[in-house]
Amino acid sequence: MNVADLMAMYRSVADVVLKDDLRQYVQLPTIKGGKRQIIVAKSGAPFKAYQRVLAGRIKAIENRTGRPQKGDDILLSVITDGRHSAIDLRFVDTGVGNEEGNKLNLLIENAYRIWDETSDHRYTDPETGKPYPLPGAVQMIFSDLGTEAALETRGFSAYVWIRDRLIEMGVPADQIAFMQHYKKNSAKQRLFNDLNQGRKRFVLGSTATMGTGVNAQQRLKALHHLDVPWIPSDIEQREGRIERQGNQNEEIELYGYATSGSMDATNWQMLERKARFINMAMSGDRSIRRIEDVGSNVNQFALAKALASGDERLMKKAGLDAEVARLLRLRDAHVDDQLNIRRTIRRTTDSIEDCHRQIARLESDIARRIPTNGEEVIFDAGAAIISDRKAVGEKILLRAYQIRTHGVAAREMLGTFNGIDLEITGHEAIADEGDIVISTTIIMLHHGEQRGFEVTDKTRSSTVVGRIESSIRNLDTDLASVWANLEASERRLPAFEARLGQTFPDAALLEDKLQLLAELEAELANSKGEFEPGNDGEAPVTDREGIDGKPLSEAA
Repeated sequence: MNVADLMAMYRSVADVVLKDDLRQYVQLPTIKGGKRQIIVAKSGAPFKAYQRVLAGRIKAIENRTGRPQKGDDILLSVITDGRHSAIDLRFVDTGVGNEEGNKLNLLIENAYRIWDETSDHRYTDPETGKPYPLPGAVQMIFSDLGTEAALETRGFSAYVWIRDRLIEMGVPADQIAFMQHYKKNSAKQRLFNDLNQGRKRFVLGSTATMGTGVNAQQRLKALHHLDVPWIPSDIEQREGRIERQGNQNEEIELYGYATSGSMDATNWQMLERKARFINMAMSGDRSIRRIEDVGSNVNQFALAKALASGDERLMKKAGLDAEVARLLRLRDAHVDDQLNIRRTIRRTTDSIEDCHRQIARLESDIARRIPTNGEEVIFDAGAAIISDRKAVGEKILLRAYQIRTHGVAAREMLGTFNGIDLEITGHEAIADEGDIVISTTIIMLHHGEQRGFEVTDKTRSSTVVGRIESSIRNLDTDLASVWANLEASERRLPAFEARLGQTFPDAALLEDKLQLLAELEAELANSKGEFEPGNDGEAPVTDREGIDGKPLSEAA
């Protein structure tokens, strides 16, 4: 898919306004640190043990023969369990106790800190211009996983845990709200009013329940992502609640949370890459030529292993698989492009030669053409020259009538009209009633457009003469059109010839990636990773790369 041309077509009928463009026209709060901050929790021994369980499940699924039966384990279940375990192990094992350093507790501590620091912040009612009676900033906590419903399905709820811990730390219970409790529009509006007026200072919800249509931004100071959505538009919807006009905080805080060695960091990087690509394409950047679907870049088992197990080498392999697949597609596209260039050069060269031939023919036709003035025509039928327009038309129509009534196919010269030969043909045709009849056509023997037309019993003499005259008169226009085509082809040809024979620009990079992939596959084949089934040793925790390739800071 040629993204640049596709987006050019789209932008020709649509006005595209990006978030960065909005800042020129509306006042939006600035983001602390300039971007979303990722807080990473270290993974402990229980989490690493569970990662080995996930790796074993994936291996069993991979080795299974035949289609899965009802109740069998599937990759989606493994990945879902992996996402839940990255939040808190109690989602997958209710017997596990609370881990103080996991990302769920890091979020609670961070949210409480902000609540405490912003308790004295004052805000103004935009309708009255007077200060609200209650002080305090508001925070939003997003998570599509671990809602109250998870108590029944998994025996643990992140929402409930966050609420109970905040209350234990000193936050009044009536300041915490769950978006899912507000079903009707009237109830939602009451909640928005409570948030804007400071009666509620925490609201927890999912992308679906707390995304589009939520206007509670007046006091929003911080937004927390407990889980990682799959697509950039979900992040846009979430953060669009706080980064919007009407927020009275000059500076806001955005936080994402990840567990070291889990799928979180990889998913954050994947989202960042997708969002950056989409932004470049929507902005009209013509260097973006092809859309890369991250989900289709690697084998589904490789992706599942990399995301669910957290094995650094598997994640690196998944990334290399994706990069090699991308480069191979680019190489194939380059080969196709070279073939297309050859075909285009051949077609363009043929077109240039054809234009030269057509120009010579048209110039010869124009040289034979006899100019006339006013209503005068010159029709040479051999025996006599007729200049009366009506007489010329009637003579041509009479001969056409004779051919049709004779009922036999025919082809003969009529004469010359203003220097151009005229021909009449009679050929068999099927009438509306289904009968076979003779249809007659007048043909102007030149090399321009509109060279012939059909005449019937209903055709008038003035129409015949007018159409012949128009066809001959338009020879100049036809010649100009061929000259324009010739100039365009000659102008286009050097650009294609310059591209012919170019080598694939990323050939060296592809070779390097293939070499790295081969070495990594050999290493994986000869050793077990930290989370491989049967490996109970403690492998050293390596540094993880964060967004934009920088190391993710780790918090205990």
